[in-house]
Amino acid sequence: MKSALVLAIALAALMVTFSLQNSQTVQVRFLGWYFEGALVIVLLMSFAIGVLTMYLASLPARFAHRRQLAEYRHQLDTCNRSLDRLRSEAADEKPHQA
Repeated sequence: MKSALVLAIALAALMVTFSLQNSQTVQVRFLGWYFEGALVIVLLMSFAIGVLTMYLASLPARFAHRRQLAEYRHQLDTCNRSLDRLRSEAADEKPHQA
């Protein structure tokens, strides 16, 4: 926990340093859209858009993994019920053999 706090403080210090060193104004034009702002804002927006894109691209795989996990849990429950049934049948047969 303590190391996570130290890491968070270090990352915050790096971000402040980065933003102070990249505060000049830039112009961005894209498909008729125009934006003028600090370089750090443009870079962070680009990064955020990249993160969002990767998250959205990973959603189909996440849903497939969840579906597969649900199927495995169902199979495990079925096997556990079968095992319990077999154990109870074996326990019922033991007294008859004595």
